[in-house]
Amino acid sequence: MKSTKLVYMEDMHTLEGSAQVVEVGEQDGRKYVVLDQTILYAQGGGQPADHGLITSTHAGFAVTDVRFKDGLVYHYGNYVNGALAAGEGVSIAVDGERRQLHKRLHSGAHVLDMTVAEMGLPWVPGKGYHFPDGPYVEYAGFLQGVSTDELKAKLEERCNQIIALNLPTSIRFVSIDEMTKLCRFVPDNLPAGKPARVVLYGSFGVPCGGTHVARLAEVGRIIIRKIKEDKGVIKVGYTVDI
Repeated sequence: MKSTKLVYMEDMHTLEGSAQVVEVGEQDGRKYVVLDQTILYAQGGGQPADHGLITSTHAGFAVTDVRFKDGLVYHYGNYVNGALAAGEGVSIAVDGERRQLHKRLHSGAHVLDMTVAEMGLPWVPGKGYHFPDGPYVEYAGFLQGVSTDELKAKLEERCNQIIALNLPTSIRFVSIDEMTKLCRFVPDNLPAGKPARVVLYGSFGVPCGGTHVARLAEVGRIIIRKIKEDKGVIKVGYTVDI
């Protein structure tokens, strides 16, 4: 089966689109729809899945989870009316409010990475969690007696100064070799089956397949909730002013 085209990798802001149904079915008690292309974000990279609606002239499918597996995107959910069939054309609508919050949270994490780099902190980026219930970014490193209250205040102040610059977001599809030139850090475990993409704010690049704001002012205000270190892993909890 041909891979699903990830339209959101090229255009992170479109909330309505069209596609053709490739397959419908059920997995582990969950109904799913596979399309030839999708604007609905598949959960990954620490960012939750989009929600939305897939409709044809006679059916509607409410999407409550989206996953990328072996080149295909599975849209999980339930029919609100009728049923879809392979081969028919459909319209897609993304829950814009949910998407915008996730974009702000994910972009806020990149601003935090940018601030850590600018401040010269010797921390190596690790995993990020950009869900609304408690977002954080992890780094390999040690605090070594640093006052976490002072560090929180400095990080937060500089993050919001960077946001105030309102830099535009740009994306580039590159080879891994080019990626190392554009990014401070490139992880070894880039997701298989997806294009190698860099998200840039100005000249600061991060390898990322998530959705992001068009300009940094959309993030709003970043709040650093906490900083703690445990056995060489520094966790920086943050949120955006909602």
